[in-house]
Amino acid sequence: MSIINQPQDLLGLAIKNVLEPILEDEKILKKIEEFNKVVVMELTGLYPITITFNKGLISIDYGEKPKYDLKLIVSVDAFTGMAEGKGGLISSFLKGKIKVKKMHRIFTLLKFKSIFFPAIEKATENPILENLHNLL
Repeated sequence: MSIINQPQDLLGLAIKNVLEPILEDEKILKKIEEFNKVVVMELTGLYPITITFNKGLISIDYGEKPKYDLKLIVSVDAFTGMAEGKGGLISSFLKGKIKVKKMHRIFTLLKFKSIFFPAIEKATENPILENLHNLL
């Protein structure tokens, strides 16, 4: 399993750097294999990226694909705060720092959380997110 493309934009590269370290974890790999979904993530004030999970392969593309299973609109502060362990998905959602499109697909959101949040936690060991926050 791997990320099958090299993103050409800053946010795509940051997401790739967040996801790559967890691709060695067998438990997470099993979740990724079973998660055949398209997730759009947009940092408020920037642009969206599309993360496609397909049979264990991940692609990260600039822009928003018209057909997605879940869309998260996240403030930069919420994204970096979660990366620093200062807030979770639920609390950020309740405070309005994260907006979710297609909320009726709650199980898709929870499965994405089970893949992405361990990646964010592992990324806190890596200064890439601090660099991203400083650039934004």
